[in-house]
Amino acid sequence: MESYGVQKIDTSLYVKGFSGSLVYLALYAVIGSFLLFVTLYILAGVFPALLICCPCFFTLLYRLNRIQKKYGHEGWTKKRHARKLPHFILVKRRICQI
Repeated sequence: MESYGVQKIDTSLYVKGFSGSLVYLALYAVIGSFLLFVTLYILAGVFPALLICCPCFFTLLYRLNRIQKKYGHEGWTKKRHARKLPHFILVKRRICQI
């Protein structure tokens, strides 16, 4: 009788190049740019919709890619939480420099 080991199954959502909360930001970028394109397509026509939506979409994905490479998803989450902290908690100088 063979025994089988229990394996952890990874249920996280992955998009090529992104991980963590950045996956959802990329998903929101795709959905938002599609909705913007459809709205501009109806209101202004094909060419204005393409001229506005395509550069915005690729700029946003490039920005998310740079965040992923620079901080990673954990570093980006920590940075976002650190911005929400009150200013009096932040230390501007080391204690030995005072």
